[in-house]
Amino acid sequence: MKEKTLFKIALICSFLGLIGLYFISDSISIDRIKISDISERDLGKEIKIIGKIERVTNSDKVVFLEISEMKTEEISVILFKDRDVMLNEGSYVEIEGEIDDYKGKREIIANSIKLI
Repeated sequence: MKEKTLFKIALICSFLGLIGLYFISDSISIDRIKISDISERDLGKEIKIIGKIERVTNSDKVVFLEISEMKTEEISVILFKDRDVMLNEGSYVEIEGEIDDYKGKREIIANSIKLI
């Protein structure tokens, strides 16, 4: 009898936890930041940028992008691809990813890219 009761309590707590996570996940958002505002304190932080694709370099598993904002600031974006990616120079994109530092230069490791 005690095992049944314990199982029911565990099942109810799990169900309530999943419902709670669902509602919390709706309220979590990634901060949009300007490329010119990215600094050393942002390293490792998840951010969102919007910009124009200036250059696209494709390899087998990675796409390298140069993204500009108002032609003043540029940042490199690395996208590890699991399927074919069709991105063209001149397109505007919204990118979510993590800010990283490679050889003293800021870059974004992209989690998602949307054409806008």
